[in-house]
Amino acid sequence: MSGEVLFVLLFCILPLAIVGLMIFGFIQRMYHFQEILANGVETDAVVVRKYRSAVREGFRYRLVYEYRDATGKTYRKDEGVFPSEYDRLQEGDTFRVVYSAKRPHISTTKEAVDQSRAAQARDAEKRRE
Repeated sequence: MSGEVLFVLLFCILPLAIVGLMIFGFIQRMYHFQEILANGVETDAVVVRKYRSAVREGFRYRLVYEYRDATGKTYRKDEGVFPSEYDRLQEGDTFRVVYSAKRPHISTTKEAVDQSRAAQARDAEKRRE
């Protein structure tokens, strides 16, 4: 492989591919969250593991949790959570999650759903004023 081709691959195509994947992941997460807001079912989940991962700004707080859908099938999810949830919950604790009735493997914490709905209500109130 020539030096020019390698340069183009490493400094042009690879960064574009990485940015494209990041954008795709963000859009997918937003779509999943909208699906949960529209078709959400609340259930209990159990904290299996909690950990922090280092990032430039400090830490990302993560929980691994399990929950069951209406048919009894078990799902496991590793998700970033608010620091308040991370501090409040310990391994073995039960907390509320909301999953999509259409695709039960898609879920998030009830606290995230509640905060989103509260923000939407505030925005709607500001628009009415």
